[in-house]
Amino acid sequence: MRTRMPGIMSGLALSAAIALAAAPAASAAQDITVTNPNEDGTVAATASDVRFTDSDTGTEVTCSSSAADGTIASGDHTTPAAIGDLSVSFEDCNGPLGSVSLTPNGQPYQLHIDAFDSGTGVSTGWVGEVNVSVSTSTCSFEAVGNAPGRYDNGTGELTLTPDVALPDGVAPLEARNVGGCFGMVNEGDALTFEAVYEVTDPDTPITIS
Repeated sequence: MRTRMPGIMSGLALSAAIALAAAPAASAAQDITVTNPNEDGTVAATASDVRFTDSDTGTEVTCSSSAADGTIASGDHTTPAAIGDLSVSFEDCNGPLGSVSLTPNGQPYQLHIDAFDSGTGVSTGWVGEVNVSVSTSTCSFEAVGNAPGRYDNGTGELTLTPDVALPDGVAPLEARNVGGCFGMVNEGDALTFEAVYEVTDPDTPITIS
């Protein structure tokens, strides 16, 4: 037993090191300052080419435009932080079965900042928890969860994209209450939301620093 213990302990230590290396690192808390040129904190933005995609089946719903408005007040926060709220609407949406209706529920949704890169002026975070009813003449489901994204001080654009990783404990978008979708969308399928919202009000971009 004595001759085998060092090997066993070395193996356990190596396994532990590998497990720790594989675990995602949590974002360190940061102090950030939000500056909105609008004294009342109001914000408005528009997007085109909006896409909801079922990652498991490839089914896609596209909208020609989307609008967002709400409040992002100037102030100091420590990440992860909810810095404001947004309400959204969608226009001219279509999918494999034709015209699609997208109805947001439980608005407004909160805009969360998880990390800020002072070198690029880009913040990452998420919008949520989102709940959007999606329906056609036969198929219906709800997109429920959180939509990750990034905000760029330089462009004044909020880009919602699955390329940004959600932090541990923040649920991604998934399909719920699915009915009549013929396998194009199934209960529990992973969903992604992609859009680039250009802030139109205020005229001078909101900054996070």
